[in-house]
Amino acid sequence: MTIRRFFSDTIDAAAGRASLSAEEAHHARDVLRLKTGDAIDLFDGEGREFAGKLLSLTKTLGEVGEVHEIEPAAPESNLSITQASVVIPGDKYDLVVQKAVELGVVEFVPLTSMRCEIKLKDLDKKLTRWRRIALDASKQCGRARLMQIGEPLDVKTFLKGILEGFDRRIFFSERDGTKLSFDQPVTTLVSVIGPKGGWDDSEIAAARDTGFEIATLGGRILRAETAAIALTAILQHRFGDIN
Repeated sequence: MTIRRFFSDTIDAAAGRASLSAEEAHHARDVLRLKTGDAIDLFDGEGREFAGKLLSLTKTLGEVGEVHEIEPAAPESNLSITQASVVIPGDKYDLVVQKAVELGVVEFVPLTSMRCEIKLKDLDKKLTRWRRIALDASKQCGRARLMQIGEPLDVKTFLKGILEGFDRRIFFSERDGTKLSFDQPVTTLVSVIGPKGGWDDSEIAAARDTGFEIATLGGRILRAETAAIALTAILQHRFGDIN
């Protein structure tokens, strides 16, 4: 029998108790049809995993007992990736967020750019949706640490704020870049991935001026969502835990 996973930020391991939010309780009760006494797993979003049993379950609250810590279903990668991706229209960006979680990204930053079709002021209301997608993806893929999604920023503002603290800072571009090298191991990395239509010249210049390496994946033109997923998978393969 598959053990269902839920997020809880009210885990008291010493007391062996935890609770489920209204949203998680609704999912357990009305979607998964779980009942009192069923075994579940919990994660706290900070890297810890727990097992327990449902003590009570209503539409608005779940109580969990016999809570004890277990090994996370999916250990975190040795590579800490911050992924900054320019927003793309429709539900394709939802896919980018979901796959970033599955590929082990630690922090995710939505960006706007000069060729972005969505304005910065319109993104705040999307944050709740993206964070819910990240939570659901964590439950599905077994991660016990939630990928943090930062406030949306203009790409030039983001570049100016990332001057240190990373072993490598990579700005991916279809032009004016060099082949990505993998000769030196890294443990912290920030990658910036552009919009549909590519970067403006001034944005490439801003990346270069702030010390980012401009890198390309080769001659083929990739859709923005394809580039985001492929690049992160490549980075985890060469520096992280995909092998």
